[in-house]
This record gives sequence, structure tokens and C-alpha cells, in this order.
Amino acid sequence: MGRCLNCGAELTGPFCAACGQRAVPANPSVSEIAGDAWEELSGYDGRILATFRALPHPGRLTTNYIEGRRARYLPPVRLYLIVSFLYFVISAAAPQQAAPSPGEVRGPGGMRIGITNAAQMTDADRADVLKDLETAPWFLRPLLRSLAEDAAGFRARIFTIMPRVFFAMLPVFAAIVALFYRGRRLPVSLVFAVHLHAFAYLIFAVTEAAKFAQVPALTIGLDLIVVVTFLVYALASARAVFGGGWPITVVKAAGIGVVYLLASVPAFFIILLWASLT
Repeated sequence: MGRCLNCGAELTGPFCAACGQRAVPANPSVSEIAGDAWEELSGYDGRILATFRALPHPGRLTTNYIEGRRARYLPPVRLYLIVSFLYFVISAAAPQQAAPSPGEVRGPGGMRIGITNAAQMTDADRADVLKDLETAPWFLRPLLRSLAEDAAGFRARIFTIMPRVFFAMLPVFAAIVALFYRGRRLPVSLVFAVHLHAFAYLIFAVTEAAKFAQVPALTIGLDLIVVVTFLVYALASARAVFGGGWPITVVKAAGIGVVYLLASVPAFFIILLWASLT
């Protein structure tokens, strides 16, 4: 088949066994250059389609990864970044079908954070907030000052910070899973956590996209379907990856959910304080 143009090793297939370069002609065509550019910019080399075909099957991506079948799929972190970016872009662009509560910020899965709305703050309201600075705990003063000075900008910063904090919480979730499944190593729990969160972002993005139809009944129905789907998916994934019967899987999942909810409380305070200090 000739020799590799990169290292000179003898070729035995479409890729060089020595350096990994694809067997290419010395003078590339326009289509080959365009294909290389597309792969570099998008990461698309056939793995995206295979990954998104496998993701809806509970636990399939995780079990394939930990058993060494990885070349056909996107790396877990890249998958997570793609779907989380997709979710937050759709969520930010989606119209609100019902007027939210004053200053309400919405996150994945219907999560809500109430923030004072700048448009509804009067001068008297701002004066009251600034007055509270004198007696408020030191760690709340930057938050109150940000609300009084620029509540709209404060909410915008929350949407910027939220994805970063959620990403940082992945190891925390993985550690909690490993605590309940002590027979498995932490890296396995981490891969499981990334794939589970990726699926969550993907299906919650569907509910956000449904808001463009401006049909409240459709959105409400999809919200219910998506929540139930995610719960079933999470249980089935845990059982596929870690084993065990359905009763013990349900009990452990409930325990993981409660502990993770408690661990997430400081994360929300971090989001608020970070937004107030930037």
C-alpha cells in the first residue's frame, strides 16, 4: 500500500501504524481540505452520530467506555460540553410563555432562582436594599450591592456562571455515586456522572426548544414527560453500569439524590456570590 508520507513507515491500512496519520495523497484536493477543516472545527469524524445514537440507551456509553470500546464515540467531557452549550443557548433564546416571577432566573429542569427585577425596582426599593447593607452579614453585602446597582446585569452574570459551576459539580456527584457503590472505582462513577448529565441536558433542551411553539399545554406536557423519562433513564443507567436489582437501585438513587441536593446548596450560594463580585 506504499509508505506513510509523514514518517515513512510501511502502510498496512488506511492509517499509519507508527504515527497514526491517515493515508493521504501528497497533493490534497479541495474536498479533503474542507473535510479536515470540518473535523477540526466540529470534531465530527463519525463519532458524533454514533455517540448520539448510543446516548439514549441507558448505560450503554458508560459501559462501552469502561470496557475499552472508546474510539467510536466522543470523549465524555466533549459530549458534555456540546450538549450543555446546546442547552444554555436554546434556554437563553427560548421565549417565556408565562411571565416569570419578578427577577426569576430559570435553570435546567425547571430550576428557578428568584432575583429582584431591575425594571420593577423603584428608587425607594434601591434605597432599602442599600440600607440593609449596614446590617447584612459581610458575605451578603456584595450581593445586595449588585442588586441595587444593576439587577439585570446580575441576572445575566448568573447565566454565564451557572454552566461553569454545574461542570465543577460533576466530580462531587461522582463522589456521591461512588460512596453508594463502593465496589466501583471513582473514575467509573465520574464517567457515569458525565454521561447522565449529558443526557439530562439533551432532553431538557427539547423542552426549552418547545417554547418556540408558544403553546403552553405542549410545554407543560413535555416537561412532565421529560422529567419521568430522565428518572427512568437514571435508574436504568445506574442498574446497567453498577448492577443490582431494581429495589436497591431505587433506594440508592434516592439517597444519591438527597445527598447531592444538600451538596448543591453551597453551589448556588457560590453562583450568587460569584455573580455579585464580577
